[in-house]
Amino acid sequence: MIKPSRGPNMGAPSRSVRNGLDDVDRTLIERLRTDGRASNRSLAVALGVNEATVSSRLRRLEEDRVVRVVAVTDMEALGHEFLAFAKVQVSGRTVGEVGAQLAEMPENIGVVVTVGASDLILSVLARDRHHLSKLLTDAIPAVEGVSRVRCELALDVLLFRSEWATFGSEDRPVEPRGESGQVDSLDLRIIDLLQEDARSSNRRVAAQLGVSEGTVRARIKRLEDDRVIRIQAISDTTAFNLSASAYVGVQVEGGKVDSVASALVGFDEAAAVVRSLGDYDLWVVLMASSREALIDLVLNRIATLPGVKRTETTESCGVIKHSYTWARLVS
Repeated sequence: MIKPSRGPNMGAPSRSVRNGLDDVDRTLIERLRTDGRASNRSLAVALGVNEATVSSRLRRLEEDRVVRVVAVTDMEALGHEFLAFAKVQVSGRTVGEVGAQLAEMPENIGVVVTVGASDLILSVLARDRHHLSKLLTDAIPAVEGVSRVRCELALDVLLFRSEWATFGSEDRPVEPRGESGQVDSLDLRIIDLLQEDARSSNRRVAAQLGVSEGTVRARIKRLEDDRVIRIQAISDTTAFNLSASAYVGVQVEGGKVDSVASALVGFDEAAAVVRSLGDYDLWVVLMASSREALIDLVLNRIATLPGVKRTETTESCGVIKHSYTWARLVS
C-alpha cells in the first residue's frame, strides 16, 4: 500500500530538494499524475515555459528521487483476486529482522513497521483463495519471530490512491505479473518496459519488442482504457511533507457502512478505504503532514462521523518495503 511514513532511508530526497519545489515543479508533477505520457511540448504550453525547461525539471526531479513516472498495474486485472492486510505481532526477534525476512516474500507488496496492536502490517497479494490461505496460515506464521497473525481481508476497495510512494524501499522481490483474461505475453512485455521508463516513445518500445508502432499505441490505449495500467507520476511523500501515516480500523453501526465509507472516501487525507472482513467493517490508510494532524483527523473527524462505533489506530513508524507499482485502479 501507499505508505507515507518511513524509517531511515537512503532513497529519500535530499533536504534541499524537499524545500526547493516551486510552483512549476508542483504543477508539472500534478500534470504528470493525470497523464504520465504527456509530451514535453504539451506540458510546456500548459506551464508557460519552454520544452527545455520541462525536460530539465523532470530529469532533476527523477534524479533527486522526488518523482517517478511509471505504469501502475491493477492487481485484479493481472490475476490477483485477493488483497489482504496481515497484522503481525513479533516476539523473540527484532521487528526489523522479522520485517526484512517478510519483505523477501514477493506476495508481501508492503511491509510497514507499526506502533499499536500490531508490530508489522503487511499488504498481501494472493492469486486465489488457496494461495491466500497458504500465505496467512503457513508461509507468514512460519517466519521465525512471528507470534500471531490476524487479517483484514479487502472485500471491496473503495479508494486506492496510487500517486504516493516511499522511494528506496522497492528493491525487494515483487509478486510477478502473469497472463490473465485481460493481458497476454505481449501486453506484459510492454508493461515491463513501461515500468523501466513510462515516458519512452511508442517507437522506441516497438523497436525493443520487434512490433509495429501502431501495435504498441493500440495496446497501451487498451490497457489504459480497461484499467489494467495507469501511467502516472508517483511522488515521494517526504518531498511533499507527508510525514505521518496510520492504519485505522473502523467499526460501524448496522446499516451505516455505506454512508461512513462514502464520508471517508471524501477525506483528502485518505490514501485507501477498504470494506473489510476481519476485526473491522472498514480499513483505512491515512496520511498527514504531522502526527498532531493525524491524531486530530482520527479523534475529531473520523470518530465523530455518524454511524461510527469505535476506531482503532495503528501508527506507521517505518517502511521496509513498498512495491508501489501495484494498485487497485478503482477511480
